Amino acid sequence: MLQSLAGEGTALARQILSAIDEMTPPQRLAAGEVIGQALAESDRLPDLKTQVIGELWLRDLELTAWHVLHADHRWDDPAGRKAFLDAWTSL
Repeated sequence: MLQSLAGEGTALARQILSAIDEMTPPQRLAAGEVIGQALAESDRLPDLKTQVIGELWLRDLELTAWHVLHADHRWDDPAGRKAFLDAWTSL
C-alpha cells in the first residue's frame, strides 16, 4: 500500500482485480476456504469458520487493490472526478 503512494503496484493491483473478477462463485468459495484454512493454522484467530476468514481476506485484498488503483489515478479533469465521486457515493 505504501508503494502505491509512489505510483508503484498498479499493474499488480489490476491483475489481482482481474483474477478475482474472473472467479465464478464456486471458485471464490473454494479460494476462501483454502485461504481461511491457511490463516487459521498460522494465526491466532477467533473461532470463525475458515470460509469466513478466507472471504474477509479476499475482500481485504480487493479493497487494497482498489485503493492502489485509486491512489494512482490523477484527476486532471474536474468533470471526471465529479462523475467518479457521484458513482462512488451512489453505491
